[in-house]
Amino acid sequence: VERARAGEGPSLVENVTYRWRGHSKSDANRYRSREEIEAWKEKDPIARFERWLAQAISLSEPDARAVEQAAYAAIEAAVAFADASPEPDLAAIEEGVYA
Repeated sequence: VERARAGEGPSLVENVTYRWRGHSKSDANRYRSREEIEAWKEKDPIARFERWLAQAISLSEPDARAVEQAAYAAIEAAVAFADASPEPDLAAIEEGVYA
């Protein structure tokens, strides 16, 4: 992280997290214990960052909810834009792909 923050060229930052919800609405999540899921929820990076902000800059609950609402509004606007956009040209499907 220090290397990336210092601007010393491209860096790989590994963010270890966990998908604590099922793969879909039909996934009953029976392959994991409730204790495992709850333990990982405590490590959730978004919730941890929100708690850190509450302490570090005294982020209030109403301000945190306002940020959350703004994020959801931005997501909804992006989805609406994508839905209203024309389908991409299949001839361009591999543009910007490097392997």
